[in-house]
Amino acid sequence: MKKMFLGALLWLFGFLGINMLFILSIKNPWSYNDIHGFFGFLLGSGTLWYFIFFCLMTVLGFGICIHETYLRDYETKDPDNQLPKS
Repeated sequence: MKKMFLGALLWLFGFLGINMLFILSIKNPWSYNDIHGFFGFLLGSGTLWYFIFFCLMTVLGFGICIHETYLRDYETKDPDNQLPKS
């Protein structure tokens, strides 16, 4: 349950960080070497690495939640179900 909570928090903070960058890009339009839009904002304001970090946090948190919810049961149901030794 603790890992599930960790995954949910990682996903939530990553999602909030991405939303914060989207809102900032709308409020502060930016052009960087004739690159406009969201990517131009990320390049011009120097927040591209933060965006990548928040995306990784979101994906990692989602992966932890999926693992703890669905895949963990398969690992713990039958621990004696191992391949026969030859």
